[in-house]
Amino acid sequence: MANGVSVRRATRDDAASIAGIHVDAWRHNYRGLIDDDTLVSLDAALKVETWREALADDASVFVASRGSDMLGWVRTGPFRQTEEARPEVGAMTPGWAELHGFYVSPRAQRQGVGSALWHRAHRWCLDQGYRDVGLWVLAGNVVAIRFYASCGFRDLELDQNFEIAGQALVEKLMARRLDPVS
Repeated sequence: MANGVSVRRATRDDAASIAGIHVDAWRHNYRGLIDDDTLVSLDAALKVETWREALADDASVFVASRGSDMLGWVRTGPFRQTEEARPEVGAMTPGWAELHGFYVSPRAQRQGVGSALWHRAHRWCLDQGYRDVGLWVLAGNVVAIRFYASCGFRDLELDQNFEIAGQALVEKLMARRLDPVS
């Protein structure tokens, strides 16, 4: 427990806190990158049931907290392949893990929460037999890109276009080899 931050597996009871952090982090981290109207329209209450259902079936979501105060979460799993993905991505990622989502509350950023979550996700990936892990990060999200680089991820320069609410965006594929945790 570094800096008083503990990390544990999420339960269905965490759905509301996870949804709240998800929306707060989007509004904070993506300001200036995603249209303001889209960010304002986000509603954590509408995401709670989706998270409850996901957490009933998914044992790979971890939450960080200090006491009873939830500060962030990470969701891991197999690397998702999509039909829209670049062929090079599909060819290189079979057998990889992916960080599907990784968010820290804006009020808890730069306090070791992200590092604690990354260490737990890293251990989970190794325990599942993965040797590589990738993630997609919004181009222009410099703070997140720097954080992932500090965790050993590198930009594979395989950017991908996508849309949110009709807005064209670009995401970067970052990846790293998983070293055994001592």
